[in-house]
Amino acid sequence: MSKYKVAFIDESDIDIRKFQRFARNYFEVIPIKPSKEKEATASTILESHVDAIIVDFDLSEQDASIHYNGADLVSLILEERELFPVFILTSYEDDAVSKGEDVNIVYEKSEMVNGEKFLERVKAQIEKYYFKLEESEKRLLALIEESKKRKLDALEEDEIMKLDSLIEKALDKKSPLPNKIRKATESSDLSELLKKVDELANKLDKK
Repeated sequence: MSKYKVAFIDESDIDIRKFQRFARNYFEVIPIKPSKEKEATASTILESHVDAIIVDFDLSEQDASIHYNGADLVSLILEERELFPVFILTSYEDDAVSKGEDVNIVYEKSEMVNGEKFLERVKAQIEKYYFKLEESEKRLLALIEESKKRKLDALEEDEIMKLDSLIEKALDKKSPLPNKIRKATESSDLSELLKKVDELANKLDKK
């Protein structure tokens, strides 16, 4: 299996090269320099089709024109890709934790000096993410098959909508789903759901 692709976002060329050397035996590192607008940086990340994101917390340390930090960028990414593996590296852990949404994604840069445990964590989170997608695919197929036998109840239709949304985001599609629950018994919806499941299966097979 080929290496997972990891985006490393930092304003420092020195830190980028340091991380590339550190992670070269684990991942294919895609270096990304932050743009002035966080939306532009997020778009660059999503278009790179990586399997995880590692971002420096203080992105403005060497460029005062950048008015957002790594936690801001991660929040924006997770709006597009729910549950996606994201990690924030910082020399100022307390500040990053206070501004981040999840203390479990904040790591001190010193961990890169203390061994490869951090890289193992990144790999484990990537594999957990893809396992979640595979389980969602299986459950969605089961619900679709069940809908051919009987009318699904409201909870099951709601579950189909949530699974459909998860798969849609995993396939890098930005357009949000309609808020109404999709009717799994309608052939047009079934056809669309099956198409998305096939796309997800193809994507997972390449990992």
